[in-house]
Amino acid sequence: MVLLPRTGSSNLIVSASNTIVTCPAFRRPYTPNPSLKGIFAGSGSASMSTPYMAQAVIDLTQQRAQDVSLLYIGTASYDITKFRNKQANLFSEMGVTVESLNVANQFVRKEEMEEAVDKADIILVSGGNTLYAVDRWEYLGLSELLKGAAGRGTVMAGGSAGAICWFDGGHSDSADPDSYRLSMLNEFESNADSSSHEKKRKNKDGDDGNSKDWKYIRVEGLGIWPGLICPHYDRIQSNGVPRMTDFDSMMKRHPYELGIGIDHHAALEVNGDDFRILSIPDRKGSVELGDDADGNGQAVPGAWIKYVDDDGTLHSKTCPWSGKVTELLQMVEDAQKHLLLDHEKVELCRKENPLLRD
Repeated sequence: MVLLPRTGSSNLIVSASNTIVTCPAFRRPYTPNPSLKGIFAGSGSASMSTPYMAQAVIDLTQQRAQDVSLLYIGTASYDITKFRNKQANLFSEMGVTVESLNVANQFVRKEEMEEAVDKADIILVSGGNTLYAVDRWEYLGLSELLKGAAGRGTVMAGGSAGAICWFDGGHSDSADPDSYRLSMLNEFESNADSSSHEKKRKNKDGDDGNSKDWKYIRVEGLGIWPGLICPHYDRIQSNGVPRMTDFDSMMKRHPYELGIGIDHHAALEVNGDDFRILSIPDRKGSVELGDDADGNGQAVPGAWIKYVDDDGTLHSKTCPWSGKVTELLQMVEDAQKHLLLDHEKVELCRKENPLLRD
């Protein structure tokens, strides 16, 4: 049995079948570079701070933790120390050597970036503002270095923005003013105590009834893997709109893409042509497994596949827990023709959250 997402859409078909999506004429099968590896979580801070997820990331290197070098890139959260600590400290405690590449607020020479990227076994990207991060990487020339590292077998990892950035694009909260550079630097790099930070951001997940006026947008990623990613799939953010509901609307606006929704406490792991869904134990999610021994429903963290057929009908199905990447991911046949970007919304966001240009 599968938990039916509350989308409010009359033309949504939900399937529990393990058959992965048939490839239509406007998409083509994806054959991955066998060296590509990564773990892409619904939430970076909630996932990478758990031993379960951190160990899975380390395991992809096929090395002992003590022999692993991790490069943390916190551009999406503007290199703010608090977010680095939440996502990288556990790796340090497990014996991993952790270094940071801080490029959000300062100029870094190409040679420095190359050296940092080349010696990393894992590249961990923070959550935060995906649009700003990818734009900044493109401006500095870091994007090509990251693509090269992925092709060499470096483990690419992250949650939220750190998941979207590796794919064609994603369902993003980059238009949330609270995620803008100056807003976050003023909040977290000020002398205010941590309790004031928590109070100010109390409704980050939209759970206090005071919704904010901003909309989700489709943003571009690096395109190392194909697909449109929706992190925090089972959550509501400060605009009061459920991610799963808005992701359905986005899929209708971008019908040529294949979408993957990843619950807050879940992750998609890719290892060459193999994938599996990681589900953090003892956490709730959107995929129902049936009743437990006491007759209570068990909804666990998982992932969903979304696609629109030739009739314009949106289909939603649970992602199999494991399988082949060639059977899961698909590439848009003519990206320039078929990828319909949210240009006006994205440009407004760029204007409101201007890129630091050195």
